[in-house]
Parts: sequence; C-alpha cells; structure tokens
Amino acid sequence: MLNTRYLPISYTRQEKNNVLYINENKKRRVIKISSIKKIIVGVRHTVKIAVILIIAIVLILGIIKLTFKQTYSVSLNGEVIGYTQDKVALQKRINDYINKGNGDNIAFVELKEMPEYEACLLKNNIQTNDDEIFSKVTSSGTNYYKYYAITEENEEKAYVKDFAEAESVVNQLKEKKSTNADNLGIVEKYSTEQAEYKTAETCVNELYKEKKVVVAKASIPKASYTGPSVATSLGISLVKPVSGVITSRFGTRSLGNHTGIDIGAPKGTAIKAAASGTVIFSGYGSNTNGYNNYGNVVAIKSNSSVTMLYAHCSALYVKTGQQVSQGQVIGAVGSTGRSTGNHLHFEIKVNGKSVNPQNYIY
Repeated sequence: MLNTRYLPISYTRQEKNNVLYINENKKRRVIKISSIKKIIVGVRHTVKIAVILIIAIVLILGIIKLTFKQTYSVSLNGEVIGYTQDKVALQKRINDYINKGNGDNIAFVELKEMPEYEACLLKNNIQTNDDEIFSKVTSSGTNYYKYYAITEENEEKAYVKDFAEAESVVNQLKEKKSTNADNLGIVEKYSTEQAEYKTAETCVNELYKEKKVVVAKASIPKASYTGPSVATSLGISLVKPVSGVITSRFGTRSLGNHTGIDIGAPKGTAIKAAASGTVIFSGYGSNTNGYNNYGNVVAIKSNSSVTMLYAHCSALYVKTGQQVSQGQVIGAVGSTGRSTGNHLHFEIKVNGKSVNPQNYIY
C-alpha cells in the first residue's frame, strides 16, 4: 500500500481493482500493483540463485583444498621429472651447487640445462621429490676445478691447490735469491680435470736456480700506469681493465660460443686499457662495423697481432685513431647492446682469433 502521509498536497490517490491511481498536479499516473509484486518476486528469486551459487562455489573450493595441494611441476628438457612445493628453495639449492659444487677445489659447475617450473594442483596422496629432482638436474653437470700454476717466463712449471701455497713458493725462492725469482708468476687456472698438484717444498726444490739464466724478454710498451702488471707470451704486459667478479667465462656455452670473459661491476666503474696501443674502433656496435650486439665498444690494437676489445660500455672516453697508454681510462662499465646487467665484456684476439683472457690475466 502506498503511504499517502508523505505525498505532497498536490497528490491524490485511488486504489481500485488492483490498480493504483495517483493524481499529480492534476495529471493522472497509473501504476499496476500486480507489476510491482512481480518485480519483487523476481528480485527475491535472483537473490536466492546468487546465494545458492556462492554456497556451491565455497563447497567446490573446499573439496579442492581437501583433495589437492598447490605445488609446481618441474621439467627438464621438456620432460616432467617431479614436483616441488617450494621452487625458490629448490632453485637456491641448485644455484649453490653451480657456484660451489660438492668436491675439493671445484670452482663452479656448468649445467647443460636448467629446470623449468609450472604451477599446478597435485593430489594430496602424491609426494613431492625435491631430492630426486636435484639429482637429475645436477647429474649432467661439468665440474670446473680451480688451481694455481707457478710460471717461469710465462711457462707453467708446477701446480698447487691454493694461492697462499703458490705465493709461499715464490717468496721462498726470492728469499733464497734464486736467479729466476724475478721471472716467476702465479696464474689462476680453471679446468674440467684436476691438475697434478705438488707440495710447496717440491716446487721450491725444482724451481730453484743458483746460476743466472739469461732470458730474452719481449719489449713492453711504455705506459702511464704505475700499478702491478702481468707479463705474458703475447709480447706485451697486461693490467686488469676492471676489478670485479667473473660472471661468464670463455668457451662454448649452451647458447653459443663466448669469445671473451664478463666481469661484473657497478655501472660507471672506470675501464682501463689493459695494454697500450691504437684505438681502431670506438662507437656503437652494429652489423655494418662488425661489432653487432656489443653496444658501446672500444677496440685497441696493441701490436701487430694482438687486439683487445671492451664492450657494453655506458660511456666512451677515447676516439678512433687515438693512442692510449696502459692503465688509461677509456670508458665506463654499463649494459648497452645485448646485455642482461652491468658488466665489462673483455676479449683478446691474436691474429684475429679469440683466445681465453684468463690464460694471461685474472
């Protein structure tokens, strides 16, 4: 029933034969009461259906939760090898294995394939198998061993397990005034096979020389750099272009051949010329100039056979044709070109062929 107490004075109402008549300012409006009742019934019906649907959805979700658990399927080479509930912990375990291995003197482990994860629902009665997944992923890994070579005139003479032992050998030979002491060096090495190690005492006895040995030394270009340098068989000495962690090494990888080493360092870190020479290119790499994907790159020719390349720079401080001295700042670390993070890509080419920079430095 329409409450007339709240109608304006100009409203009048009549109800007859299930029809409500309202006179509004002498204009008559007709409202059928049966239509109003139908609308109310329709709304109530809709609300009931909505409540039933909500209850059904809650029941279905409850059944799913009781029957299944949220987990991740793990695939290797496109084949599902198991399930894990904590993909973060499993991947961290795999990453730790890559970085440390599980044996003596292992520097890192290279895996052919990395696992892929996909969220899924797994029945509660099916167990996850993280240990089995870890074993399958790491079974194809290649161990790289780290050790140190003691060199004489850049020729490797003996191998020891750690740097402290190698340094002890060199210091003992200097204290004994061995005539070859000034020609000794220490080189960090990586190999898929363990070297035949010697004790420090054996190394000293084998390397000690009483008589002076005359050795022809290659001329070293005059440089403005006053820090430590490493003599090499390239006919030049080298200094590290940047200090940092090697994030990718030289050699064949799953995505192709890596022609240099990557040294991670913050953006803007100064890059120094490893050796003096002539800048044969300074600019942004492309297919046209032969340095595609390198971003901002500097190439320096140090002698008739040796060229060094510094790539992905955020800034370049030298120009093509310019003469640079060893240790001179030539650019800044960046991530230009085909790069996933700030680092220096450093290459050494001998007669146009890429060689492993770690055979000479780092």
